[in-house]
Amino acid sequence: MVVHSHVFSLTRSPVSVPIARRQVGARIVSWGVLLDGDSRLALETVTSELVTNAVRHSDQSMLTVAVHVSGRLRRALIEVYDGSAVLPRRRQAGTGAESGRGLELVGCLALAYGAERTEHGKRVWAELALPEQPVTRRQVLCGPRHALRAVLNALSRRPWTPAPARYCPAGTRPAAPARQAGTS
Repeated sequence: MVVHSHVFSLTRSPVSVPIARRQVGARIVSWGVLLDGDSRLALETVTSELVTNAVRHSDQSMLTVAVHVSGRLRRALIEVYDGSAVLPRRRQAGTGAESGRGLELVGCLALAYGAERTEHGKRVWAELALPEQPVTRRQVLCGPRHALRAVLNALSRRPWTPAPARYCPAGTRPAAPARQAGTS
């Protein structure tokens, strides 16, 4: 299964938010993954919210963004690493509040999301669904070849001597090997 990955660093600045959003979207499209309007909007919104949180709440000058995609599984994983060890909390924003809804949005758009401390701060991530991907000609042509290669590799790992083929008429089975005297 092919999993595409891309990691890039940005300065901790508000101008990094649209840069991250564009870079993640462009990279996914460059891998040949098709996005519909809903998945593109979810991807852009989640990327923006995760990067915005890192920009606002980290004290380090740099942050790292990673995107991983499996077209076959129809999943995208967005990760943002920053230098703060404080884990984000989902909270209720007041009606007139201008902030505080980021993780609420991420929770609504993502299949799953979370945060964990790392050696140098934290990792905040979200997993998103991708639309059905068309089967490519390469997948059709390479699938059987990969299956054959896997069988050949498995056979070559153990000593194997081919036995002569026996013809078995329809409805019959080959006889079980005869037991030697003294064995159970």
